[in-house]
Amino acid sequence: DQTFRTTREGALSYFVGGNPKYPNDGGFALKGWRDFRIENAAVYLNGTTGTTVGNVILTDKDGKVTTVDKTWTFLKDAKGTVRIMAHHSSLPYLPTSNEKISEAEVLAAQQGWGQALVNIATTYENEGLAVAKKLAGDIIDAAYGYQFGPVLFKPTLTTGDQTFRTTREGALSYFVGDNAAYPADGGFALKGWRNVEIKNSAVLIDGNTATTMGWVIMTDKNGAVTKVDKTWTFFKDGDGALRIVSHHSSLPYDPNPPKPVVAVSSPSGPAISPEITAAITGGLVFGGIVGHFW
Repeated sequence: DQTFRTTREGALSYFVGGNPKYPNDGGFALKGWRDFRIENAAVYLNGTTGTTVGNVILTDKDGKVTTVDKTWTFLKDAKGTVRIMAHHSSLPYLPTSNEKISEAEVLAAQQGWGQALVNIATTYENEGLAVAKKLAGDIIDAAYGYQFGPVLFKPTLTTGDQTFRTTREGALSYFVGDNAAYPADGGFALKGWRNVEIKNSAVLIDGNTATTMGWVIMTDKNGAVTKVDKTWTFFKDGDGALRIVSHHSSLPYDPNPPKPVVAVSSPSGPAISPEITAAITGGLVFGGIVGHFW
């Protein structure tokens, strides 16, 4: 029931938030906008009124572009000032596709994701963070479905309240870092990747969606190999493009993880581990106190 803002109070809250009467308002005007462009489809004039319909294209400080469908009606008042009397704004309609996804399309999308990871890494090394970040943003916009809504993205190396990255901002930060809101992100895509191999265990296709499960095996510039368990769900949009709408990644389960080194107290110095103690004393530890023979 707060869709329409016919009062000044409601309009102000939408633009800057901070009004408990409108708890869902985050402040649309506060989202880091840096540029705008207006592309009118038509302008209708009738005496002291004028109505326009078209697109408003907004660009934020990270280079992300948002396009909205916009209709305005303007009224020239008695002093000659043109004022907005009607303002309708909506996100563009994004038609979905009923065309079935083919397995070949799924495999191509997976290969594209792997090559994109390599491209971000090499761009970072050759051209710097700013260019790599721009490239990563373009890849996210092309490969993921954030324009449809939240993406169910659980990256490999995230934890706590920031484990799940359902927003574009969170995804971009995971891949390239450089975001104070996500201080633990070091930029997964910047880690020198040179090759990505995908081994699917199974591919499930259901109409215009497909889900895959298997391994992604990544090799960096030093030859180090990292293998992760990966599940993706792809969705074919109205333009026929496959978009990732779910992405779960985790390190493989290790049934025999390395045993942690546990320190014990030494009466003659700092804490040392039982492993070191065994090498020095023959392994005699009495109630947590190392038995010394010297």
